[in-house]
Amino acid sequence: MSQDLHTGRIVAISPHLDDAVLSFGAGLARATRDGAKVTVHTVFAGTAVAPFSPAADRLHSIWGFSPEQDASLHRRNEDIAALGHLGAEYRHGRFLDAIYRKLPDGRWLADHVPGRQKLAIGELSPQSDPELFSAVKDDIEAVVEECEPTLILTCGAISGHIDNKIARDATLLVARDKGIPVRLWEDLPHALFAPDTPELPEGFQLGPPIHASVEPDLRTRKFEALRRYPSQMLMLHGPDKDLFAQLDGHARKSSAQPGYGELTWPVVSR
Repeated sequence: MSQDLHTGRIVAISPHLDDAVLSFGAGLARATRDGAKVTVHTVFAGTAVAPFSPAADRLHSIWGFSPEQDASLHRRNEDIAALGHLGAEYRHGRFLDAIYRKLPDGRWLADHVPGRQKLAIGELSPQSDPELFSAVKDDIEAVVEECEPTLILTCGAISGHIDNKIARDATLLVARDKGIPVRLWEDLPHALFAPDTPELPEGFQLGPPIHASVEPDLRTRKFEALRRYPSQMLMLHGPDKDLFAQLDGHARKSSAQPGYGELTWPVVSR
């Protein structure tokens, strides 16, 4: 089956609310412009309730949310606006982001690094919580059966984030079971600082990288969509760090082709 973005129906499995647009927003905009039906399903988009982890409280503050505001609801609304700007449909999953989850012993899964915006999340296998992994896989399978995609996209999980690894590995299994081609995007903004290639679970291997250039108007549309995540822009973009200049610079370094582009890898079963 085709790996082409001009295919009729595309499902993008995004771990978090903004991952797909950050990493492959221009490609999604191109696909919708060229007539593909694009649906972005965000896995870890469920509503969390207090009490929150210290890491979550700190991020809520950085994102500009007061303790009384429903951060999950606000972020979903941002996602709807951003995907709408790209011409894509949305689905929001029921699972909690790692910053809201606990380990079996009751400790918070995520902790913050004092004095910095970074999180500390333990190195976990996607199968460390088999019940969660199975439920995520079932939900992804339901979205795939509903949308009947001819191509599936998801993250490469090069950041090592447990949510990304769960979303990726569950997606790979569903795609293989359904016989649907799958491509992984390069996780941005992580790859700006630690470029890498995905390490896939047993039974899968990467095909050659695809550096896809896009026209300037599609780059602009992606950047406009990113600005529709104001909570995340407070963390990623500002006077001391220009996210959009970083994305431009990374694209120039990653490909010999001129102009803006994004990196994906096809995946094959072995």
